[in-house]
Amino acid sequence: MNKEYRIGDLVHIPQAVELLDCQNDGAQMTIPLRIQTTENPKIGVVTETNVGADYLMVLCEGDIWSVRTRSIYNMSEKKND
Repeated sequence: MNKEYRIGDLVHIPQAVELLDCQNDGAQMTIPLRIQTTENPKIGVVTETNVGADYLMVLCEGDIWSVRTRSIYNMSEKKND
């Protein structure tokens, strides 16, 4: 199932998810400048949805990261589970 996200959606980022600091040039992402793995769950806000086939841009703790869509959960989905 392909999840759909919109700009402004709150997302749950579980522990052990890779956050990538990449630029998005529209066609593909650049080589990451930084990579961080979450040590505990985080909450983020979707800032951009057209980041390639599998990624979203998410604001998390003051930084914007590229995150795999399959690694995160929409907060409204999480409430209903």
